[in-house]
Amino acid sequence: MVRQNLEMAFPGDDESAIRKRKDIEVNAYEHVANLFLEILMLLGPMKYFITHKTKAVGYENVKKAMDHGKGVIMLASHLGNWEIMAAKGGEQVGNVLMVTKRLKPKWLHRVIEQGRLQCGVTATYEPRTYKDILAQLKKGGTVGIVLDQYAGPPIGIRVPFFGCPVGTHSVVAVLAKRTGAAVVPVYNVMQPDGTYIVCAEPEIPWIRDENPSREIAVNTAHYSSLVEKKIYQSPEQWLWLHRRFKGDLSPLKPTEWEQFRVRRGHSD
Repeated sequence: MVRQNLEMAFPGDDESAIRKRKDIEVNAYEHVANLFLEILMLLGPMKYFITHKTKAVGYENVKKAMDHGKGVIMLASHLGNWEIMAAKGGEQVGNVLMVTKRLKPKWLHRVIEQGRLQCGVTATYEPRTYKDILAQLKKGGTVGIVLDQYAGPPIGIRVPFFGCPVGTHSVVAVLAKRTGAAVVPVYNVMQPDGTYIVCAEPEIPWIRDENPSREIAVNTAHYSSLVEKKIYQSPEQWLWLHRRFKGDLSPLKPTEWEQFRVRRGHSD
């Protein structure tokens, strides 16, 4: 799976392309090992790590976006360590609602949840997350959503990702359009010394389009391109184990985005 994903993202049969994919693969497995140990910090020392081993950059962008009073969607990905990213957000701006999945076994889920709470992070769990997200945004809070996982129809729309049209969740664009919430890109990267820099960039302007369906698709494509850009910069720290490239990978059809039908409240 890792090699298939790398071949999609970094194509080429020449020696330099093959070497590049191999280097990323080796370093990516090392990152996964570190990632597992870092997530276990939620069992105890995560809050200390966040205070002493991470640096926040650009969080004035989040606070400025919060001043609109309509909530903030932190556009994130599985680059670096998403648990560290969420915890740093909790430290910087207060409660962050993390959209995620329940863990197994149940005892591990409970302990991890307690660790998140100590860092100012709450969670809403798929598949029924929409009401919790709306409530958080309505009170002007922040919500963290990752956008780099596969999502098929009817909730996903095919947009370019590493040059390949692939199903991508429309939820960020749908929520931004419906609520007026600001969308702020947030990413994190581990440094050579094992510390992390967590960066929040300026709010993403909304792209208007006369066709409602195309409007959602155009903005989803733009969000995906921003996520892709950060992965390109530190590819060894992305989660290549996820089967991202699946479903219909054929070229985009001329009117495909216009035909996309938005399902509001699809995660109720």
